[in-house]
Amino acid sequence: MKKIYNRIEYLGYYQIVGGIIGILIMTFNIYDKLNSNGFFLFSMFLFFGLCAFSIYSGILLIQKKYLKGLNCSIFIQAIQILSFAILGYIFNYAIGFYIRLTVELTNDTIVGFDFGFVNWNLSRNANQDLIEINFNIIAIILLGFIFKFKEKITNELSKIKENE
Repeated sequence: MKKIYNRIEYLGYYQIVGGIIGILIMTFNIYDKLNSNGFFLFSMFLFFGLCAFSIYSGILLIQKKYLKGLNCSIFIQAIQILSFAILGYIFNYAIGFYIRLTVELTNDTIVGFDFGFVNWNLSRNANQDLIEINFNIIAIILLGFIFKFKEKITNELSKIKENE
């Protein structure tokens, strides 16, 4: 079990670092756009909130509040799995590293990979003809690990309660 707790701690640090870097990147990019419309400001507040939540869940994991931290991590990773551009709307969110399987359906079907570190785009009134769906492979893998960690911790806690 010690190995699992070490991995959970690494996940916590990963989420903290990803959230901090996300906030820093967006802070540097926001100054030239402060006079933007309300939707942009809403988008920035939403991204900052998601980064802060990622940091919070990482702190919970490091503080050994495993179940609560893992539940928060499930939410953070789940919303990173799918990103899309469709009918002029774009949702693109990744904290930490991402490798995405990208399927573009605009004129032809184009399949590819996209990778990077921290990404955010929430837009409306974008290119109406663009149709793209992305699946974040790293978020899917992390979500699988998180569910395994949660199951093992839940089993360990139930065994402890049975022995009492």
